[in-house]
Amino acid sequence: MDNPQKNNDHLWSTDISDAQISSDEDSGNENVYLAEQKDNILNSNQAKKGILEIFYGVLFEPARTFAGFAQKPPIFTITIIFVAFNLAEALTDIFTTPVYLDKIGELPGIAGAGAKQAMLSFAVIAGFLFSLIKWFFMAGLLHLLAELYGGNGTARSVWAVYGVAGLPAVFMIPVQIIISLFTTGESFDYIAGLLTLGLYAWGVILLIIGLREVHHFSTGRAVFTVVTPGLMLLFLTMITLIFIGTTVSTIIMQGF
Repeated sequence: MDNPQKNNDHLWSTDISDAQISSDEDSGNENVYLAEQKDNILNSNQAKKGILEIFYGVLFEPARTFAGFAQKPPIFTITIIFVAFNLAEALTDIFTTPVYLDKIGELPGIAGAGAKQAMLSFAVIAGFLFSLIKWFFMAGLLHLLAELYGGNGTARSVWAVYGVAGLPAVFMIPVQIIISLFTTGESFDYIAGLLTLGLYAWGVILLIIGLREVHHFSTGRAVFTVVTPGLMLLFLTMITLIFIGTTVSTIIMQGF
């Protein structure tokens, strides 16, 4: 015999789900995973994945993976991934850059293997530290912009998303090694350039998806959040160039 209470509960939960879905559709929210589904992902330990699972999920199941970052992002695991990835890039640069540093020895005041190695070590350390600083700064800026555009996520979740959104660039490491070991033609360099552009676009798309899922707003708002820093930089650059041009022209005119 059916339990009336069980049937009523089923109908009640169905009505709630339908109401939530309708509400999101009406408001233009394009999130793949609604708040209730994010809770299910979290409660089923989807947010507590290992390094390889997160790596695969970010690259090939980004919406579901980032939805698990909404409440309890795996900060420790993501930190390991980010540091390991940037160290791998640094080691690759140490291996491949000496091929290009041979040309630096021709410059006045820069000669010898010792000077080249010192410059390389400094550049690698500076690049690694810059990547850490950029991680904190850009995550904070994107979180602030997302809130201004109506998002309601957390800074920790945005920090986690930004930390793994650049993972597609890992596929450039073997390409760099091939270029340094072998004499490649223009066609290979052209393909490598297209691959670099494609991987960068992939990373931007992952960042947009991640912001959309953790801040619970539409894809359009996530796009605006991602492109705003670039537009701000372009605007400041134009203002600076205009200021420099005006100053130079004023100085020249005063000379006449």
